[in-house]
Amino acid sequence: MSGRRNKNDISAVEKLYMQYTANPNYRLIYACFGINFQNLTISFQKEAVHVFSPQFLPIYVNPRNDKIQSYYHHEQIYRSRQDFLRLLRENSRSIVLE
Repeated sequence: MSGRRNKNDISAVEKLYMQYTANPNYRLIYACFGINFQNLTISFQKEAVHVFSPQFLPIYVNPRNDKIQSYYHHEQIYRSRQDFLRLLRENSRSIVLE
């Protein structure tokens, strides 16, 4: 729960793109839970639960591994599926899409 806030790998562009184009009803939701460890006690922090879809992330595609990266804590960007797929195509460096 504590520590630096880094960008995290969310998904590989090719797999995400393939799923979103193959199935028009495909929806992907991530849930991240805040966990505290204190000695032998593990507790969940209900205020630290974050649920999001990669479609609405402010994304960065890492050119080294062609994975979407983002912060778990972010403001949503509402965009259509077509806009999301276009962003993936335009920012993918190592994988040829379509």
